Amino acid sequence: MPHCIVEYSSNLRADGDIDGLLHKLADHFRSAPDVFPTGGIRVRAIPVDHYIIADGNPDHAYVNVVCRIGAGRPADVRKAFFSAGFEIVKDHYAALSKQRGIGITFYVDQADPDGSWKTNSIRDFMAKA
Repeated sequence: MPHCIVEYSSNLRADGDIDGLLHKLADHFRSAPDVFPTGGIRVRAIPVDHYIIADGNPDHAYVNVVCRIGAGRPADVRKAFFSAGFEIVKDHYAALSKQRGIGITFYVDQADPDGSWKTNSIRDFMAKA
């Protein structure tokens, strides 16, 4: 972990630079390897083709970011790190937000350690690189 899922309205495909946003978010996670080990980072996007936003104007768009992390990081660390992550998303869409309505949400969930199983050989291969 962390897993960061960017769900977005598909009308952002053309001008939303989703890949650019994913790279920025991944870089942000990699900037804190003591908090989020690099081998556990997963950042992905899911376009949504069927949606209605606000008054139904088809030019409106949305971006919903959900980050799931393992439990145990102090609240002040989470608040500072993810506040900065939210700013990354807002900055990424600042210019486009002046041209059309865009709703941005950013949530952080902590996985319950008793309800979470995982395995990861990526770290083994990273060490060989």
